[in-house]
Amino acid sequence: MTVAAVVVSYNRKDLLRKCLTAIAGQVPAPDEIILVDNGSTDGSLELVREEFPQVTLFETGANIGGAGGFAWGVELAIAKGHDYAWLMDDDAEPAENSLAPLLEVVAKADVPPGFLASAVKDESGRELNPGHLPAVDSSAEKQMTARSMGCIAITHATFVGVLVNLRLASTMPLPHRDFFIWLDDAEYTRRLARAAIGLFVPESVVKHPVKAANPDMAGRLFYYVRNHLWLAKLDTEARGLVQSVPAKAAHLLMFALSVLPSSQSKKVWAGALARGLWQGLTKAPRDVMPGELLAVSGRQLP
Repeated sequence: MTVAAVVVSYNRKDLLRKCLTAIAGQVPAPDEIILVDNGSTDGSLELVREEFPQVTLFETGANIGGAGGFAWGVELAIAKGHDYAWLMDDDAEPAENSLAPLLEVVAKADVPPGFLASAVKDESGRELNPGHLPAVDSSAEKQMTARSMGCIAITHATFVGVLVNLRLASTMPLPHRDFFIWLDDAEYTRRLARAAIGLFVPESVVKHPVKAANPDMAGRLFYYVRNHLWLAKLDTEARGLVQSVPAKAAHLLMFALSVLPSSQSKKVWAGALARGLWQGLTKAPRDVMPGELLAVSGRQLP
């Protein structure tokens, strides 16, 4: 079994150094570290070449968002023949020996999990990060399976230290690049959990800064609204649900109205909301299967 650590980075040089140092120090270490850089201009590329020459560097050439970066990361890890990919943002910092517990669960599992998620904690490594709490699965059967391995069954996870089963991933579309930012990880890991089981492994810890909520989302309100609607649509199709998308649209409208007083530009707020609702309701993210990114782009494996 081989594991590739996949990091997506954009202009976070100092945090990237901490992230790569922590990954390289794991025991056992991943078989390969793949860094997908989204056009950094802060010296991150020079840092990697000088201080981490063992890292496989792939430059997208532009900021294609975390979603685009992770789509490329999974694409490369599958193309290189790895069995698992350990996905994380560049501001994540795995604690000492945080990969080992994930691999131990995989080794003793009768049926390979779809993904295994670490406990995401604050920068001190003591308290759970409130922005990355585990989403407990309501299936009693899955909980019994997870409990037999010392884990908790979950429905989805964020791309902060999640170990993805690439054999399963190779059978379904890559993380949706069209999300750009936000919820691409939830959507992708939900697919994996529906196809197999998603596990929360509390012994594995990844530290991540706790970010204060900013009610003025400005233009990012567009991604928030559109992507939540896309997630609702995809869940509706997968589960055969009804009425979830209109209800979600109404909820998002109420949310947008609640942050309106905090928005510095009401024009930006209105435009982002309108575009988010329109695209969320009338469009959908495109499916891209593993292998297609390399084939269409003509890029070679790094």
